[in-house]
Amino acid sequence: MLELECNDITRHILPAIRASVSESLSSRYNFSQQQIADKLGIAQVAVSKYLNGRYSERVNKIKTLINSQGLCEDIVKQALESDSETLNMPIQKLCSRIATLKLVY
Repeated sequence: MLELECNDITRHILPAIRASVSESLSSRYNFSQQQIADKLGIAQVAVSKYLNGRYSERVNKIKTLINSQGLCEDIVKQALESDSETLNMPIQKLCSRIATLKLVY
């Protein structure tokens, strides 16, 4: 089993979390791409990329795992009730949890 590196978090885990949250906010709550971007503190073009599935197969694999286990549900709920500043902490905690559980490998 490989050791998790910061690069894995920034290139694979974080995009998978953002893709999962973006898809949920768009499909279940009819958020616009800009509204999602504002909530996640990212550019609208990144949200477009996530919603159109333009990411690596590894990101897709992690996103599928995240979705199957409902790991982003708390983040989605908080997005409905708060601003982007509030989402940073739960997203960081989920990144750490995924890394600790080595769900990626």
